Amino acid sequence: MDLVPADTRVFLFHSPSAARDTSAAMDDVNQWLSKDRSQTPYANLRVSSISVTPDGSGGVYTVVVCSLGRVMETETAADAGDVAGA
Repeated sequence: MDLVPADTRVFLFHSPSAARDTSAAMDDVNQWLSKDRSQTPYANLRVSSISVTPDGSGGVYTVVVCSLGRVMETETAADAGDVAGA
């Protein structure tokens, strides 16, 4: 997936007790990912990458990089029109 800066969002989650409760370390992330966004500005949200990094104190930071799916659709439609007209 190509990411366009104006269409890209980065979300940061922190699980401070991941070392003590590894099964719950991703609970907040999973809950956030499973939300119904159909009526929000994030309706076409697409996850590009997820990375997990230790925080140095027994927890983890989870970074989720997403595309809103707005700019790419517009560019694709414009490109398709250019090809059809060529």
